[in-house]
Amino acid sequence: MEKNILIVDDSAMIRRIVSQILQECGHRTVVAENGRKGYEQAVAVQPDLIIMDIEMPVMDGIAATERLKADTRTARIPVIFFTALGSEENIQQAKDVGGIGFLNKPICKEELGKAISDILGGA
Repeated sequence: MEKNILIVDDSAMIRRIVSQILQECGHRTVVAENGRKGYEQAVAVQPDLIIMDIEMPVMDGIAATERLKADTRTARIPVIFFTALGSEENIQQAKDVGGIGFLNKPICKEELGKAISDILGGA
């Protein structure tokens, strides 16, 4: 079943690769290059899922997710954190602000597909 997925990452290459993987899995993608734009896209598009990087300029993924979860228009949207930073502190921060999953970079198609399937009930 096709889902709308918002990819928020400051790396154009990561946005392109993840978007391509998701499109190959049958999903539609929207992208944003920082947390502030990700928040704005989430309000406008109302995606089924957000894949959020942690470290980004302008607004990081933790701050953006706090803002998303505080807004009634976007609070229900699940957020998976996606980062090269895999420390226990990062994982705890992600959970504390409402993240429901945590994926490490680099990502593989199978791992990404499984995470989406687990969260959205079918890839």
